[in-house]
Amino acid sequence: MVKLSAYQKLEKRFARIHLLKSIGHLLRWDGEVMMPPASIGIRAEQLSLLETESNSILRASQTGRLLDSAETSRQSLDDWEQANLREMRRLWQHANAIPNRLVNAFHRATTNAEMQWRTAVEQNDFGMLEVPLERVIAVVHERAQVLGDALRCSPYDALLDEHDPGRRATELDGIFARIRCGLTPLIPAIMDRQSSRPTVELAVPVAVARQKDLCKRIMKGIGFPFEKGRLDESLHPFTEGTAEDIRITSRFDPDNFFTGLMGVLHEVGHAMYDFGLPAKWATQPVGRDRGMAIHESQALFLEMVIGRSRAFMNFCAPLVARIFGVSGAAWTSENLYGLATRVKRSLIRIHADEVTYPMHVVLRWELEQDLFRGTLRVKDLPGAWNEKMRSYLQVVPQDAKSGCLQDSHWPMGYFGYFPTYLMGSVIAAQLFAAVRCAVPDIMSRIEAGDFEPLFSWLGRNIHGQGARFTGGELVERASGHEVNPDYLISYLRDKYLLQ
Repeated sequence: MVKLSAYQKLEKRFARIHLLKSIGHLLRWDGEVMMPPASIGIRAEQLSLLETESNSILRASQTGRLLDSAETSRQSLDDWEQANLREMRRLWQHANAIPNRLVNAFHRATTNAEMQWRTAVEQNDFGMLEVPLERVIAVVHERAQVLGDALRCSPYDALLDEHDPGRRATELDGIFARIRCGLTPLIPAIMDRQSSRPTVELAVPVAVARQKDLCKRIMKGIGFPFEKGRLDESLHPFTEGTAEDIRITSRFDPDNFFTGLMGVLHEVGHAMYDFGLPAKWATQPVGRDRGMAIHESQALFLEMVIGRSRAFMNFCAPLVARIFGVSGAAWTSENLYGLATRVKRSLIRIHADEVTYPMHVVLRWELEQDLFRGTLRVKDLPGAWNEKMRSYLQVVPQDAKSGCLQDSHWPMGYFGYFPTYLMGSVIAAQLFAAVRCAVPDIMSRIEAGDFEPLFSWLGRNIHGQGARFTGGELVERASGHEVNPDYLISYLRDKYLLQ
C-alpha cells in the first residue's frame, strides 16, 4: 500500500470539503427555485450541518499539522501544487482565526439585522435597523481585528481579503478617487449627447416563454454547456454550483425583455468562468475562482461590454424579431442598442446603467469606510447617504427604501464586498482592451455570433488559471499592465461619446 504524503492527505481533505460545499450549492438553488415554502426549516438545518461538517475538516488540528508538514517539503511540489498549498493555508488561516465566540456572535447579529432590515424596508423606516446594524458593525470590527492580526494586515484589509484576496484599501482609495474624478464630467456630457438621439420605447409585451427561448438560443451560441447546467427563474438572478453542475436563474419581465436577457448574460458570465476553471484541480482550492472582483469582471464583461454593444445587438436583433414575432422601428438593432445603453441618474444601484453605476459603489465605499472607522454614526447614515447621492448623481432619495435601505449587504455583515462590484467593472474594461489587441476582429466575430475567440482568450488568461495568482497578478499577466481605472474611463468615453 502506497503511503500518502502530507500534501496528498491534504488534497483528500479538501476534496471532501469541495463535495460538501457542492451539495450546499444545490440545496441553495433548490431553496430559491423549487423548494416548497414550508420546507425552509429543514433546509436551514441541512445547510447548517453541511457548513459545520466542512468547517470541522478545515479547522481540525490535524489539517494544521498536515499543512506544517507539507510546507517543509514544498520544494518537491510543482508550481500548481505549491499554489494549492498556499491557498489551503489561506483558507485554514481564515477559518481558524475567528474564535467560536465571535462566529456565533456574528451569526446572531447578522441574522437579527437581516430580519430587521426586511421589516424596515417593508415599513420604510430606517430607525428600525439602527440598533441591529450597530451591533453588526461592532461584531464585524472585532472580527476584523482578530482576522487582521492572524493575516498580518489591517482589520479592513482582512475583510477585503475574504472577498478579493490580496487587494488592499490603499489601492482601492486611489482607484476609486480616479474613477470619481473621471466620471464627474463624463456623465453629464453623455446624457447631453444622448438627449439629441431619442429612442423608441418597446410597447409590445413579450411572453416569458419566448424570452426564455431567446436566452437559451443565445446561451447555446455563447457556448453554455446545457448538459452541465440549466436556466431557471427566481426573484433575484443568481448562479449556484460547481463546474460539474451549474444552475443559473434570471427574472423575466413581460414589459421589458432586457431585464431577463441582461440578467441571463450576467449570470452566464459567472457560469462560464466556473465552467472554465482548471478541471484537473476542480476539487482543490487552487482550482477555485480568484475572488469576487474577478468573478464580477467576467459577469460584467459579458453583460455590459459585450451584451450592450452594437455588435451584440446586430447579432441579437434578428433572433429577437424571429422568436418574438416583432418588427418595426422599436425593434431595429440600432434602437435596441440605444435602449440598452441609455444613461440616466437613478436612485437604485442594481438598476443603474454602466456609466452611473460606479458612482453608486464609490458612495457605498466611502460610507462603509466611515462606518467602520466610527467617524459616521449609524443614525446619521440616511443623511450622509442622501448628501453623497446629491453630490455624485444629483438625485436625492425621498425615503429610506430608495436610499440607504436598498441593500442588504451591511445588515448581513458584508463589509469589504461592495468594492468588488466596481473592481469588476475596472477589470472588465482592462481585459476588453487586451482582447481587442490579441483578437483585432473580436467584435465582428461577436456580430456574426462567433463567441469562441472571446472565451478561448478568457479561458487561457483568466478562467483556466484558477486561484493560481492574486487578482492583481492575474490581470497584469493577461493585459500586460497593473489594474488601471483609466481603462474604464476610456472605455466609457469611447463607447458613449465617440461611437
